[in-house]
Amino acid sequence: MYYGRSLALKRRLKAGETTFGAFISFQDPGSAEIMAGTGYDWVFIDMEHSPFDLKSLQHVLIAFNGRPTVPIVRVPWNDRIRIKQVLDLGAEGILVPMVCSVAEARAAVAATKYPPQGVRGFGPWRASDYYRQTDEYIRKANDGILVVVQIEHEDGVHQIEEILDVPGIDVVCLGPMDLSGTMGILGQLEHPRVVEAIQRVLAAAKKRALPVCVPMETSIETQLAWARKGANFVVTGEDHGLLRRAATAALAGYRKALS
Repeated sequence: MYYGRSLALKRRLKAGETTFGAFISFQDPGSAEIMAGTGYDWVFIDMEHSPFDLKSLQHVLIAFNGRPTVPIVRVPWNDRIRIKQVLDLGAEGILVPMVCSVAEARAAVAATKYPPQGVRGFGPWRASDYYRQTDEYIRKANDGILVVVQIEHEDGVHQIEEILDVPGIDVVCLGPMDLSGTMGILGQLEHPRVVEAIQRVLAAAKKRALPVCVPMETSIETQLAWARKGANFVVTGEDHGLLRRAATAALAGYRKALS
């Protein structure tokens, strides 16, 4: 709970290692325990597109106790209040969606850090083991929290060099669907404008030795292709997609076997 696992992950990322994770959308702590115990390096918990509230988030974060997997929460928006609340509950990383400018990138980083490096208010009640480990938490929090910025608007692509020069960013996350939407070509991920924009982000991240994530449910072959281009923060799936595919395959297998 005191950032040993997140600091270890940061060291691996700086060494250029490929790491593997997944998304959690279900609010069930049992499902979260399965994901936390699978062996992922990290897991995104999605508050942006799933019906999480703070209470259900707390229950899911508890499922990561004693596991090496780092819980990273995608907050609904670049909101310093929500980021503070999520960190106080014990999240060890924050994924901030729709970062479109240098000012927004700086605000995202500042929201994760205590003064003087940032603007986070103090109250890490669960994160500090209910204030039993306050001093240790204060020593490690600013360095321990992973900051992931999601580039999913063409404005962010236009400013990508300046955005990624903001100190404190650990991972760059692409958002191809929303990016294509901001270009007026939603879902056309192979469109030359989308491909060029993604390549521009990948190149800027590579220049700064920053890992890149493409958070989409795709085939292994597609994710490997992304990884070869520099996206070595690899999403292997989402809980609902993993369940859907396993259930579909099981049903098909039984029907075939017993037909």
